[in-house]
Amino acid sequence: MITSLEGATLIDGTGRPPLRNAVLVFEDNRIADVGTGNDMKIPEDALVFDVADKYIIPGLIDCHIHLDLHGMADTFQENLVEEKLRTIRSAKEMEDTLHAGYTTVRSLGSVNHIDFAVKKAIEEGLINGPRILTSGKIICMTSAGSEYFEGMYRVADGADEARKAAREQLKAGADVLKVMATGAIMNPGGVPGAPQLNVEEIQAVVEEGAKLDIKTAAHAHGAQGIKNAIRAGVATIEHGTMADDEAIALMAEKNIYLIPTLSVDDLIIRAGAQSGVAAFMVEKAINIGEKRSKVFRKAIAAGVPIAMGTDAGTPFNYHGKNSLEVKLYVDRALMTPQEALQTATLNGAEAIGLADSLGTLEKGKIADCVVLSQNPLEDIGCLLDVENIHMVFKDGVLMNN
Repeated sequence: MITSLEGATLIDGTGRPPLRNAVLVFEDNRIADVGTGNDMKIPEDALVFDVADKYIIPGLIDCHIHLDLHGMADTFQENLVEEKLRTIRSAKEMEDTLHAGYTTVRSLGSVNHIDFAVKKAIEEGLINGPRILTSGKIICMTSAGSEYFEGMYRVADGADEARKAAREQLKAGADVLKVMATGAIMNPGGVPGAPQLNVEEIQAVVEEGAKLDIKTAAHAHGAQGIKNAIRAGVATIEHGTMADDEAIALMAEKNIYLIPTLSVDDLIIRAGAQSGVAAFMVEKAINIGEKRSKVFRKAIAAGVPIAMGTDAGTPFNYHGKNSLEVKLYVDRALMTPQEALQTATLNGAEAIGLADSLGTLEKGKIADCVVLSQNPLEDIGCLLDVENIHMVFKDGVLMNN
């Protein structure tokens, strides 16, 4: 089947200037051609959509979500949701995510492999949702607070046990592995700056993933934990809140993507303890919230590659509202709208290892795109308005109407 979108302004995700009066042609699930109405001949049997006065961007990518967390104020209450209901909720929220323009997400930690079930349902066409890369359970050491998210962690102590934990996730179908290189904000007793798994333990996980060409992501707030994770060979640093100059230089040197997740602190601090968010979370978010933006700015200046991730599912961080993250990049004068958009397109695809097929609107790539009624380069916040999401195509198929 051939599909042609005609007349819009096309923002291809590479950072190049927009292409006006654009024509974007799909053949089945691949982009067959990109050009302008003046220089392209459309096959007579094409399904044509007139999208004049609209704006086309690549399908958006969120590199860090928690598929089966629902944004509840008190995250511990997630554990009290019956698991079958939790899976159904997750499926509905993935549909919301798709309709918000996110055609690919990376789920970095799920309870009892709910993420695998939802992913399979999407792939079998039972429900609509984004393309999902799943990590299964998060690999961590014995530490305070992991029980707060019952069923989400695989506790492993020592390199051999870490290796076994990685193999378990891979056997279950993981597309990415996730390790805890430092403590966490949302675990009671967790110290965000304190290192956790050591270099040898993380390296064992990285090695197991590499056998199947699967990347490892590291939850890492503190500087030493970040450096441990980089030296162990991880592909992405999640959060990076307290990175020192040495850690930033290492990320830049080794081209390690930073996934800053500014949304987490912003939403927790705005809500406050009076909203039901656990007091220890609010306190920790306040303590490190300002540091996160400062480190982010230094990382950009040093040439560290940045990809967008929201930590969606954390308190008030709802699936389908993912674009708050890129809006924060612009609102805090960290990036231009074009740069912010690229973190959720080309950069996101590079960070998750799919840049050969996703992230830009170029011939030969998978036909994922979003048609908008407003120009995101003039107001990046328009991505948060569901009324502005005119069409979403995933694999060349119209997902909303």
